[in-house]
Amino acid sequence: MDIALSLAFGLLTATGFGTADFVAKLSTNRVGFLRTALFMQIIGSVLLLPFAFNDVYRLFLQPWAIVEGMMLGVVNALATLSLYKGFEVGRLSIVSPIASSYPVVSILLAVSFLGERLTTELLLGIGLVIVGIILVSIQTEQEKVRKRLTGGVAYAIGYMVLGGVLFFGLKPVSQALGVYLPVLLLRWVSAFVLVIAFFALKPRGVTRLNAFSLIIAVAIFDTFANVAYNVGVSFGTVSIVSTIGGLFSAVTILLARFFLKEKLTRHQMVGFLTITAGVAILGFFA
Repeated sequence: MDIALSLAFGLLTATGFGTADFVAKLSTNRVGFLRTALFMQIIGSVLLLPFAFNDVYRLFLQPWAIVEGMMLGVVNALATLSLYKGFEVGRLSIVSPIASSYPVVSILLAVSFLGERLTTELLLGIGLVIVGIILVSIQTEQEKVRKRLTGGVAYAIGYMVLGGVLFFGLKPVSQALGVYLPVLLLRWVSAFVLVIAFFALKPRGVTRLNAFSLIIAVAIFDTFANVAYNVGVSFGTVSIVSTIGGLFSAVTILLARFFLKEKLTRHQMVGFLTITAGVAILGFFA
């Protein structure tokens, strides 16, 4: 029963995050990465309020977690900006699998600061992810001539690093504040940081109603994925939920293939499969 439950919530998590990334690509193409990131955080925080309300008392019991959560909120804002900028300038089928490799950074931080052991399985997973990133990032001569960025690779790697820091630091905060309140705190702080960035950068254009509906969809799918993951790891098997849920880039790539007609070259497809295998190994053995 635990395995079936874990598989179900892992698939729901992957579907939610993968779809959120796909819709975010559509939104960033219309209104830019900054508006998408800002309004997604605001709308997502509203959606999370009913889930987090019962945990508010924890804020008074664990004040240190508030400080750490606020610091992680800044990291989350930068990570979101990096990811959505990657979506704006790059190909979704390249940016998404690289971004999904953030467990590599989380594991290396756990080894460095928590004294966790780097097993043979984890080394294999990390090695596969690194090889996969290299393969996915390689441009063909035709792409170079057309000046098509395998664009967003640098931003995707930026998210991989920041996301790794975020999920490494989020564990003790989640243990102190529960499964929903930390995410709500991250979004409030991120929204504040992004508002400052919005007025500092003053992006052109306006957010039209049809584009705003895309941002709402991003927030809904992203929040759904967070809730599905938290419920899954609470009642199911963590290794299975995290492994299946971590393969969300497969959902993103399928959607990009069918709706955006994005194609991967042969070596990029091998790279994607290598990253997928590496992330699966990391999720199962971490």
